[in-house]
Amino acid sequence: MSKQNSDVVRTNIQVVRGVYDGWIDGDVTRALEYLDPGIVWEAIPDAPDAGTHRGRAGVRRHMEDWLGDFDILGLDFEEIIAEGERLVITQYMRATGRGSGAKTEFHYAAAYRLEQGKIVEIREFRTKVEALEAAGLSEHDAHAES
Repeated sequence: MSKQNSDVVRTNIQVVRGVYDGWIDGDVTRALEYLDPGIVWEAIPDAPDAGTHRGRAGVRRHMEDWLGDFDILGLDFEEIIAEGERLVITQYMRATGRGSGAKTEFHYAAAYRLEQGKIVEIREFRTKVEALEAAGLSEHDAHAES
């Protein structure tokens, strides 16, 4: 991978991390700064929050709904597979239900597409294989970080 592509990948990882850092901190406005105004965020199709969230207003509602239901304790990037403006990240989120106090964990993968330093698309999947396929990446031809 060229140094220029490596720098793009590193920057794009920081952009994705910025979304979740803001969200976890409860600062949805800061999280939205990393998203393109035309963002399309597709949640896992069979998850309780299934659906497509469009634009920053739609993503704001999605994030605020989560913050209303859960205290998000953390989100780790377990594996990152990246090629330029496309990333697949396996993620591990820990949260506590606000009403029940029940602790829960979510393991999933997300495919990200960025343009000009902003996220334009997020597609969530139950498995890394599904996310790689959606992003048009494979573990063999992409730069991997963890």
